[in-house]
Amino acid sequence: IVVPTLSGRMMQSLVDMYQEGGWLPIFPCWNSYTAAMIGDHCSVALADAYAKGVRNFDADKAYEAMRKNAFETPKSFAEYKNGMGRRALESYLRYAYIPLEDSVKEAFHTCEQTSRTLEYAFDDFAEAQMAKMLGHDDDYNKLMARSHNWKNVINPKTGWADGRYANGKWLGCKDLVSRQSFITEGSICHYSWYVPHDIDALVERMGGKAEFERRLDMMFALNDSSSAARLLYWHGNEPCHQIPYLYNYIGKPEKTRKVIRHILDTEYSDTPGGLSGNDDAGQMSAWFMFSAMGFYPVCPAFPLYQCGVTTFDKVTFNLENGKTFTVLPGAEGQTSFSHEDITSGGTIRIAAE
Repeated sequence: IVVPTLSGRMMQSLVDMYQEGGWLPIFPCWNSYTAAMIGDHCSVALADAYAKGVRNFDADKAYEAMRKNAFETPKSFAEYKNGMGRRALESYLRYAYIPLEDSVKEAFHTCEQTSRTLEYAFDDFAEAQMAKMLGHDDDYNKLMARSHNWKNVINPKTGWADGRYANGKWLGCKDLVSRQSFITEGSICHYSWYVPHDIDALVERMGGKAEFERRLDMMFALNDSSSAARLLYWHGNEPCHQIPYLYNYIGKPEKTRKVIRHILDTEYSDTPGGLSGNDDAGQMSAWFMFSAMGFYPVCPAFPLYQCGVTTFDKVTFNLENGKTFTVLPGAEGQTSFSHEDITSGGTIRIAAE
């Protein structure tokens, strides 16, 4: 937002990694590729930058790299073992989800098949947006079809994430809060909401707006003030970070504002333990900065922000293009705005509580 030219240079560094190493990294660390985490989110970063007008990087070469990650697996086992390419991509392409039989051996995080499927579906959406922007219509259609693979790991009988076998049978796990081998660093109740690109369909999968709202309320213990009420939401786990904003999608922005305000007040402080979890790549801090200003990018690679609650009397962005974008507290009702609204300059009012 503030310095898109610098963002472009960062994106070019990812392209340079591809040109020097032959693959877009999954989780670059220790001067190596590594297979440490489960998504393909360098592709998301590249697509997000391009969708938001960043142009000072080689977009065509970036897409070449993104497409390779999405469609190819290294021919060399040594390359695959070293972390090049998506883990379990062959299973993902064959079944349209990663079945429990694939233990994803060559990874730091083994198994975790359902979380991988959910993250890959989002990655496919992001890559589809890049394909569309660059005119690769056939790839766009293929990737958008794959972006719906999240449905293959959200059990239609329960509306919650679940493990699934290669024959299509569901594991039928009903434990929403305990650690499961098919979920990454969290629980079913955390990862079931990880469909940032297809929220309306997720609402239907969970049983409609009323049931979706009930489940969100359950996550935040909104309707239970008893001492036995259990907060299921875990802010220290980044895959949860979009969940507070999902009330906006069912016409209940006042609940988004209430939950955001509570998280800002209780999960952050100016103490040595002031973050509620590992600040992985700055995301814990980024959530605070966005949410304190009053908006948040629920779905990267799509240039739309969801509104929450602003905590400042005034926020001013002095943009690189010479324009100014200002956030002021004001009337309720606006629940989203576009990235173009920012870059065009002007003033927006977001509810304050």
